[in-house]
Amino acid sequence: MSSAPTIPVEGEQPERIIIGETGLQKNLGYENRLFADRCESHLIMDGRHTNRHDGLHGGIHAILLDSACGFAASRALSNDGSQLVVTLSLNTNYLAPPKDNHIYAVARVTRAGRSVIYTEGKVFDGQNRLLATGSAVLKKVGD
Repeated sequence: MSSAPTIPVEGEQPERIIIGETGLQKNLGYENRLFADRCESHLIMDGRHTNRHDGLHGGIHAILLDSACGFAASRALSNDGSQLVVTLSLNTNYLAPPKDNHIYAVARVTRAGRSVIYTEGKVFDGQNRLLATGSAVLKKVGD
C-alpha cells in the first residue's frame, strides 16, 4: 500500500512510501520509505511508544530496525520490494535516548544470496543523533 507520507520527506525522494500495510504499522503509526540503495522506517514518537520512564521503549528501536532491514532484504530480491521475507535473527545495540520525537531507522543490505540476506541498520532521532545500531539476517519466503 502506498500513499502520501505523514512525515515530511526532505531531500531525496523515496521511490515508494508504504503506510498502513500491516496491523502493527497501523497501530504504531510508522511508515516505510524505499530507496534504490536503502530502506528507512520513520515514526513520530508519542505515548504509544514510551516505556514506564516516559522514554522511547527499546522495542520500538527493534521494530523500526526489523522493518527497515526487512524491506532492504525484500528489495535485494525484488525491485519493487514485494518479495516476502522473514527475520531469522535481529540484533539491536542501544546507544542513546532520543532528543526529539522523530525516530527513524536506515538499513542497507551487506550481503545477498539467493534466499538469505544480511543487513545492517542504524536508528536516529530527528537531529540525526545515533540512537541504536543493529543487524538482521532474513530469509526469502515462497517462490
